[in-house]
Amino acid sequence: MKDVNSKHKVTGFLRIQNLIICLMLVCPIVNFGQPSNRFKNQIDALFMDWELENHPGGVVGVMQSDEVIYLNSFGNASLEYNVPTTEATLFNIGSISKQFTAMGIVLLQERGLLSIDDPVQKYFPEFQIFNKSVTIKHVLQHTSGLRDFHDLMALAGWRGDDYRTNADVLRLVRKQTDLNFEPGEQFMYSNTGYVVLAKIIEKVTREDFKIWMKNNVFEPLQMHNTYVEDNYQRIVPNRATSYYHSHDRVFEMAQGYWAYTGAGNMYSTVEDLLKWSNNFYNPKEGWGSSFGTLQTMGQLNNGTSIDYGYGIYVDEKFEKKRIQHAGVVGGYRTFLSIYPEEELSIVVLTNFSNAPFGEKADDIAGILFSKTRKKNNPFSNSNVGEKKKNQPSPLLGLTDYTGTFYSPEIDTHYTFYIADNSLKCSHVRHGEFIMEAIGKDMFKSTWPLGTIKMSRNQKGEIVGLYISTGRVKNLWFKKINSSSIN
Repeated sequence: MKDVNSKHKVTGFLRIQNLIICLMLVCPIVNFGQPSNRFKNQIDALFMDWELENHPGGVVGVMQSDEVIYLNSFGNASLEYNVPTTEATLFNIGSISKQFTAMGIVLLQERGLLSIDDPVQKYFPEFQIFNKSVTIKHVLQHTSGLRDFHDLMALAGWRGDDYRTNADVLRLVRKQTDLNFEPGEQFMYSNTGYVVLAKIIEKVTREDFKIWMKNNVFEPLQMHNTYVEDNYQRIVPNRATSYYHSHDRVFEMAQGYWAYTGAGNMYSTVEDLLKWSNNFYNPKEGWGSSFGTLQTMGQLNNGTSIDYGYGIYVDEKFEKKRIQHAGVVGGYRTFLSIYPEEELSIVVLTNFSNAPFGEKADDIAGILFSKTRKKNNPFSNSNVGEKKKNQPSPLLGLTDYTGTFYSPEIDTHYTFYIADNSLKCSHVRHGEFIMEAIGKDMFKSTWPLGTIKMSRNQKGEIVGLYISTGRVKNLWFKKINSSSIN
């Protein structure tokens, strides 16, 4: 009898074992657990070029459910002092900061201290631009029409490494009289809006933004190594230096200019970001509704849906729902991607500007999902080898376009003149630009100018011009009488 029972037990065990094997074959990515050496080696191989001698690097982390299944560091946090990167190294996370600022707004709404449907004018009654029915929700979802302060400052004469603060940004916003578009009509990413949100948090709480965020977001979520930085000159242990990359593997230290907050300039570690991302599928007690609210998808006035929530993109990758955002500032490059239905989070933090950080994160997901990322064809939209068609001929009467043009919204001017049989313009800080004709009364030039559209009155006289860049549309410059200003 004992042998019969033993036989049944063995048979039952084998059946269960076979069932488990079948389930693993059919559903290989239910729970990754500790990745196999093959998976670990495949992920390591993605970052081997970061291990070259005297090379910047980064930190990579993967979490599945509550378990960190991959964590590794590569390269150097400091080239000057040959300091290696570690799992504790701090990185500026750039625009990943926006989801934390958005969380601050969500918490204040849950506490009854504001509403996302509030007009921004309620908090900035003296700002003319907010007479245009911009709401907090518009700002959260980048449908406000606010011009991006980086482009505005560049047009105003700020150079790329000029120190800029929230006070600088808000002074510029106060001068604005027009938007890129009517609120809710389009989606256009705007860093300006998130600086405004940081100021709203300060106005509502009557506390400094960085202190309030620490006490109400970071510490409650046990993110003890995450903080808002409004003084890049401050000395902080374990903080990576960021680098720009040029030809022949020459790295140059990125000069810090980033003292604005809300839109960026939070520092964090891979461990803290994994803790944060875990809340999108396994929220800490009392935080479920808050993280759910961050995923509120935007909708334009015409009913078109957009893939941006509150500080995060919500899209699909490998036919799976994904929550993601990138961060770029100086030489720092960061990417956070979350697959909530698979309870999977991936963090890539780097400190050099040409690191393919987002692609690397997708490649990691591809390894774990046994999928291959579709690589962009660099020549898919290329006109290499094609004869250019319909190019405008050189315009006659270039003297019509000469003169000095002034914008009160950014308090700067550009002077247009003819030199070397070309139309050129100059700015006191940016120097000289050559104008390339692209159509009737239309020109383009190099950064920061973008596209220039001349404006004529009913007599056909040039009375001003509009400048449009990537995130600034139709910024008005009036032609002023004196052309001697330069």
